[in-house]
Amino acid sequence: MSWSSAATPSVPASPSMPPYYNSYFGTPYPLPKLDLIAAPGSSPFFGAMENWGAIFYFERDLLIDARLATAGDKQRVYIVVAHEMAHQWFGDLVTMAWWDDLWLNEGFASWMENKVTDHFHPDWKVWLQSAEETQAAMQEDARDGTHPIVTPIDDVLQASSAFDSITYLKGAAVIRMLESYVGEKAFRAGVRRYMHDHAYGNTVTDDLWKEIDKETQRPITQIAHDFTLQAGVPMVSERSRLCRDGQATLRLSQEHFAVDAASTTARLWHIPVISAHPAGPTVTTIVAGGAPTTVRLAGCGALIINAGQTGYFRSRYSSDGMAAIGADYRSLSPEDQLGVLNDSSALADSGLESTAALLNLTKELPADADPVVAATLVDLFEQLDIIYDGLPTQAAFRAYARGALDPLLARVGWDARPGEADNDALLRSDLLAALGYFADPAVLAEARKRFDRYLDDPSRLDAGGRRTVLGIVAAHADAPTWDRLHGMARSAKTEIERQELYDLLASAQDATLVSQALELALSGEPPPTIAPEMIIAASRRHPATAFQFAISHWDRLAPLIVPTALPSFIPRLLGSASNTDLIGQLDAFAQAHIPAGARQDLRKAEANVRHLARIRSDRLPAVDRWITQERGAGGR
Repeated sequence: MSWSSAATPSVPASPSMPPYYNSYFGTPYPLPKLDLIAAPGSSPFFGAMENWGAIFYFERDLLIDARLATAGDKQRVYIVVAHEMAHQWFGDLVTMAWWDDLWLNEGFASWMENKVTDHFHPDWKVWLQSAEETQAAMQEDARDGTHPIVTPIDDVLQASSAFDSITYLKGAAVIRMLESYVGEKAFRAGVRRYMHDHAYGNTVTDDLWKEIDKETQRPITQIAHDFTLQAGVPMVSERSRLCRDGQATLRLSQEHFAVDAASTTARLWHIPVISAHPAGPTVTTIVAGGAPTTVRLAGCGALIINAGQTGYFRSRYSSDGMAAIGADYRSLSPEDQLGVLNDSSALADSGLESTAALLNLTKELPADADPVVAATLVDLFEQLDIIYDGLPTQAAFRAYARGALDPLLARVGWDARPGEADNDALLRSDLLAALGYFADPAVLAEARKRFDRYLDDPSRLDAGGRRTVLGIVAAHADAPTWDRLHGMARSAKTEIERQELYDLLASAQDATLVSQALELALSGEPPPTIAPEMIIAASRRHPATAFQFAISHWDRLAPLIVPTALPSFIPRLLGSASNTDLIGQLDAFAQAHIPAGARQDLRKAEANVRHLARIRSDRLPAVDRWITQERGAGGR
């Protein structure tokens, strides 16, 4: 089999990728060639389409311009290529019978993109990075508006709304959990049997489970049904622990982790749980039913319920268990450090655990932590900062966050080091962007200095430094700086660069400049495909402004949006909003413009606004008290 790129040799996809798929699936790619085709333009709703033998990509999702592309861009393009190529088997060679089983295409391609990427680029630690996506799925799955992975679809608008985090990200997470439970060899044998027996045909999800069950002593159909036919996130709780003679006995039970208790009727699952002491062997068990399950582990101390973090569930530790983990947190694997941090954050946000416990844990993260784990801490602070917007205590929070992140900045610095890992570059970008938002004086001054040097000589900044500096300067732009960036957007030489710069114009913190950017979006100056993306960019820090602009200009904006995405565009602008007054405005818009059968994203958006509002009113005061106590105790 040959494959080719019709556009440029700078496509960071390994030529070894198709042979890898041939080997994994056990069914060779059946067409004489595979073309990857790039076209100008963009969409906020998709980046590529897996046409059999001729995959379509927007330029930014396939091509790499060495002058502009960061380490993150290279990883993203590689992963997008891997995803679409996996569809040549999951989706094209074998196709779901109906949209109900859309996840057979998208969940499996999302899982396989990580599998092939990790095979060829283990240094990227893509499984560790994918924890962020699993968290996004869990957050959505715990709120109103969620749905089962396999969900009834009646029409094209419902099908469009199913292209979401549950289908893609929960689907991929559940597949990884099942593979970890039965083992890679048995799971792959089942997939190969499925591909062979159903090639050029249509399937339903149970066709796959039956094939895998034939290859393993650990049947998965019941487990898979629990996780794909009912919505919701299970939680495995440590009810008690006992340690004698170097062996621990845990009693584990399951509950329903929910931000909105009525989000699903599911209450019980068959949950495959892999537990371990960090220095001991793993123990696999099934936590099922309402009665506690006993697990015996070699070793005492920091015992991890979801060792390796391949399970799709929340872990809740006893007070003794959490104390032991906190004392030994620095010695945990990056996977388990990240899992404990993510679970602690979710439990604190929902009120099941104290905010102080989460913040105390963040103090234990070492300055030399894995960059993916460190970047999660950066993101945690940045998300809190968005919820703090407009509160008088935001300045104190930002001061604490800057102090907490300073050791990381001392580690990675402003400039790339020879031979550094790509993930260090990603951390640098995330870290400096966050410190810029937190108004760190030294970071802002350095960014402005570098921006001036860049204007004099663009070669003085590499691609990663350029993206970081432009982002910080755009966020804190005054009117003259905004005008200068606007001139750069108009004179940009490529579609990718033009899109980047117009998006930056909409990312300013200054409300007047954001309003100016929104008017510019619909002025006819930016290409039509860029206008919706500018509005989305504005919504990240100014959700109410972007939302109200979009609904008041809907007659001009709607023609620029692909028809199947119209029901979701306005609700998704409220992704970072915590003002519940906006819910009434959203409902009024929906009554006029969103069909009753296409309001899944509406429910999700409103549930998210309510959730963020509860964090703002109920959890942020606890953060304020903790910061005050830290200052009193001589902390950061």
